[in-house]
Amino acid sequence: MFRLKQLLDSSKPVLSAWCGITDPHYLERVCEFSFDAVVLDMQHGFFDETSVQAGIATLISKGKAPIVRIPLGRWDTASRVLDFGALGVIAPMINSVEDARKLASVTKFVPVGERSFGPRHAASLYGVSSNEYLEEFDHCSLVLAMIETLEAYHKIEGILKVEGIDGVLIGPGDLSISVRQDRIPDPYGTDTIDMVKDIINRCKIDGKKAAAFTIDSNTANRLSEMGADLISVGIDDTYIANGIASHISGLKFR
Repeated sequence: MFRLKQLLDSSKPVLSAWCGITDPHYLERVCEFSFDAVVLDMQHGFFDETSVQAGIATLISKGKAPIVRIPLGRWDTASRVLDFGALGVIAPMINSVEDARKLASVTKFVPVGERSFGPRHAASLYGVSSNEYLEEFDHCSLVLAMIETLEAYHKIEGILKVEGIDGVLIGPGDLSISVRQDRIPDPYGTDTIDMVKDIINRCKIDGKKAAAFTIDSNTANRLSEMGADLISVGIDDTYIANGIASHISGLKFR
């Protein structure tokens, strides 16, 4: 029924796409590849509530686990996208235990959180009753706090211990900006790679899931070796650019 947590409990990392383009045909094409999940990005992508609702339905129909990154501080949107059928929520800039508790409160039902009752649409997408959804969903969903600042890294022990936080997503670009105080990011560079390893290890110790974003397969393989549970590879720009490049790179008349 809800396959994301089952995938995460398997022996190999969950592979996710990362999309900000809202076009339904484009999402359908992404789903033709061997991703287990797809992140729909509302923070830096073009998804709004209407398009993310349609996108979630598309992903479910194609057998892909829908995960949504909400805009910064939009706790109401966290609840909304779950009502739309999302299996996972990523919240950016979770820098404190208080932030983590607020995220958990709006994404988990009682007694863990205070998520409001409204499961009918999501339940129908998965072919279950509202009561089945209410009974099982908290155990199957994934709530990820983004760790992307030096402040968050220093608070990670407390963040991971918040009930209802299922794990973290490492934001490598912003983490490097915060650590280096340089606006040009250096994802997984020498200044932060040991922090990334430490974050993944802390998740293992606390029984939480470690997720990470990367642009390229080489870094994704490194993250897998480090023990990351969910790895997102590439974004729309790289999917499109690499596809175009593959068509024109061998042309002899250019």
